[in-house]
Amino acid sequence: MVYLREIIKKNKTQISQYNNIETVAYLYVSSSTQSTQLENINFELSPEETVALDGYLNKPDTYEKIISIISKPSIKGIDATSNIFKFSGLYLGAKDLLEDKLTERFLKGNLKEQFFLSKVEPSLKDLLIQSLNLDLKDPFSVLANKLLEVNDVSETDINNALTSIISKDLDIYTLLLLEEFENQLLQVKFISKTPEEVLRGIFHNFPNAVQKIISNRRKGHPEFEIKDEYDVQDLLYVILKSIFPNMRDEDPIPKVGSKSTKIDLILREEKILIEVKMIKEKDSNETHFIEQLKVDFESYHKCVWLDKLFCFVYDPFKKTRDVAYFNDLNGKRTKGEHNYDVEVIVVN
Repeated sequence: MVYLREIIKKNKTQISQYNNIETVAYLYVSSSTQSTQLENINFELSPEETVALDGYLNKPDTYEKIISIISKPSIKGIDATSNIFKFSGLYLGAKDLLEDKLTERFLKGNLKEQFFLSKVEPSLKDLLIQSLNLDLKDPFSVLANKLLEVNDVSETDINNALTSIISKDLDIYTLLLLEEFENQLLQVKFISKTPEEVLRGIFHNFPNAVQKIISNRRKGHPEFEIKDEYDVQDLLYVILKSIFPNMRDEDPIPKVGSKSTKIDLILREEKILIEVKMIKEKDSNETHFIEQLKVDFESYHKCVWLDKLFCFVYDPFKKTRDVAYFNDLNGKRTKGEHNYDVEVIVVN
């Protein structure tokens, strides 16, 4: 996945260096860029391509110019629809005029051109699906079938197709296909995991991930110091908020006896709470944290909706003598009619 992302990035940079009509089309259609970038680039275009650019930008007063271009007779079989990137811009500037020509151009195009046109005009996607056949010798066909879920393709066929495609420079059609293909893979990767599985992966990878900001920052940028559990909590908040947008932090719960406890991170919809601890350099061992968690556990029964409590313990100085003491806290906690599951994860 990372390798595929780097291939996409490299080819995107390469294509973006050419300020031609192909670049205009790519920037408009690409899911990884914003079409508003088009307004900030000085393109090197012919007069007709400049009109097409205005169509991509949805500028007013381009309709009459488009009619003039479309009305020109073909020369040796070449007309306004021949260059698909120019024609797409013209179509966008005069959809009602060129709807039939768009369909005609789609039907006579090859698979790559049809895929591109379906990105310009999403209503063509159904027509693309209807006409899509599977050619195992064509890597583009294999990936398109997988992406659109038309014909079944094996993992071996997909891997072979990807290997073949990324072994050479990508054209705009293939780059757009790979961008969408990668987005689909990322969605499947997360959709197929439960929230608990996603959280476990983040917790276990936390020490590795934070190395970038605590010891490997860019020249001239200060390193980030993780001094206590509040620093850990803030870092986790940034990471988890992007995946669980409804997550909240530090919510007090009703007192148990004379003690009031604040919940560090709350995923209410997932019925999950996250308690964050950090064993600092001055701490001698884990004993204090074990006792503290035992007391906190009684308070969490006040959250009657709670099903899962994660206790994330960051031990960068490796002060834990025996992680089994933390593991002994794992399991069901029951009080009255309420019970929830505890899972302690210790990393260093």
